[in-house]
Amino acid sequence: MSSSRLEQIVHHDGRLNLLSCLLDNEPLSASQLAARVDDSVQAVRYWLRLLDTFDLVKEHDMPAAGEIRYALTLDGQPDWVRKAIEGHRPGAL
Repeated sequence: MSSSRLEQIVHHDGRLNLLSCLLDNEPLSASQLAARVDDSVQAVRYWLRLLDTFDLVKEHDMPAAGEIRYALTLDGQPDWVRKAIEGHRPGAL
């Protein structure tokens, strides 16, 4: 994976919003994420698939409600990725 392509994927406000929601290691479903970032479930699902191809999120589990939940995966990612996500969180300095 090229570093410049990863930068394009990460440095997008919508995707950074999703990643920052997952930073606390609480797996969330696409509909939960959509509600938190105030976007459509369809857009969130698209972004989750894209983030999964770059190993930034993974499917965590499927609870009884039947909707897959996603978790953040930063293992093996460059340090700047975590810093970009942390810096995008509301209230970050």
